[in-house]
Order: sequence, then structure tokens, then C-alpha cells
Amino acid sequence: MKKLQSLILAILWSTGIAFSASSGTCGDNVTWTLDDDGLLTISGSGSMSDDNWQFAFDTNGTIKSVVIESGVTSIGSWTFYYCTSLTSVELPDGLTSIGEYAFAECSSLTSIEIPSSVTSIDSYAFYYCTSLTSIEIPENVTSISSYTFYGC
Repeated sequence: MKKLQSLILAILWSTGIAFSASSGTCGDNVTWTLDDDGLLTISGSGSMSDDNWQFAFDTNGTIKSVVIESGVTSIGSWTFYYCTSLTSVELPDGLTSIGEYAFAECSSLTSIEIPSSVTSIDSYAFYYCTSLTSIEIPENVTSISSYTFYGC
């Protein structure tokens, strides 16, 4: 079912048709809600999955800010890819990893504070975040993969 959903979303994206949904799942025990002001809230417990294409196809720029609540332990790969209107992100203590391409091409994102619980940031996580001018990386980060900040 997930592969079919991803295929449908890819077709919608490639044709320029915006889709909008106000809530869904993005992990076994992780859910998301998007309000009318563009605030995306992610809550639950455990890891986000790596197939969160519903955010990657934010072609109408509806996601303006993201709050990931306590209990979520990782951000999946490609989760916020190309969310060009995203300007602010709030990450919880307890988050341990940020997946590859997680925030790639979020061209309006200017700053982000990585919690001290994060130990790894995968490849291309902030690829071409062209407005990113401030990032705080704590001492506990032991792994920053290749090209994490390429094009910033």
C-alpha cells in the first residue's frame, strides 16, 4: 500500500497537481497534522519512516513551520525534501538521528538548532538549504556524513 501511495503522490507531483491532507502517519507510532497556518506537528513515539513522500511533494508550499514533539527519535530520509516554504523547525530532546536528504532543498530555512541527543546526521541532510545561515551542532554528534551541508 505504501508503494502505491508513493507512486500516486509522485504522479501528482510530476503533473503539478498539489495535494493536501491534514493528517496521517509517518512511522509505526508516529503521526502528523498540518493546520491551516502551515504548522506541521509530528508526534508519537519512535522513528519516523523513510518513505514520507507526503512532505516531499509540498508543491504548493503549505508547510511553513515544523514542530517535532518529544518521543520522536529520528527523522526519516527525504522527509522534508523540497519544502521550499519551510522557515522554522523545532526538534525535541530525545531525537537521535536525522536521515539523508531530510531537509534538502528547504530553501527558506535560515536556522536550526540540533538537540544534544542527536548523534548522527546523514548525507545531504541539509543539501542546498541556500538560506541556512545558522546551525548549532552539539558535541554529542559523532557522525556527520558526506555532503551534509553541500550548497548551503
